[in-house]
Amino acid sequence: MTGRREDPARGGAAAGTPDIVGTWLHSHEEDTGSTAVYRPAEHPFQPSRRVRDGLEFRPDGTFAELRPGPDDRPRETLGRWRDHGSGRVRVSFPEGRGDPFELVVLSCEDGVLTVAR
Repeated sequence: MTGRREDPARGGAAAGTPDIVGTWLHSHEEDTGSTAVYRPAEHPFQPSRRVRDGLEFRPDGTFAELRPGPDDRPRETLGRWRDHGSGRVRVSFPEGRGDPFELVVLSCEDGVLTVAR
């Protein structure tokens, strides 16, 4: 999950955004005032009273936003993600499923995905 991703939409050239493909859970205890931190789903998180939300970036461009459902188990809201280069990732959902948003990836190294808040 480190390094740069080849983006076929850009003719195979590196898009300038770190490789974020994978499932990431919010490590809210590591957040700062200006950043949100995510760790791979298999990370040995400390117990938390807060349910962890998550982001899943699939290689085919599918995106899943993971939010706690009524019983606190994660529920997926499926959409699409696209690398816009320079750390900008655009996420969109089918009509009525969620509002589109943009993430600014600050880094993705050593099992830590850091995005701007």
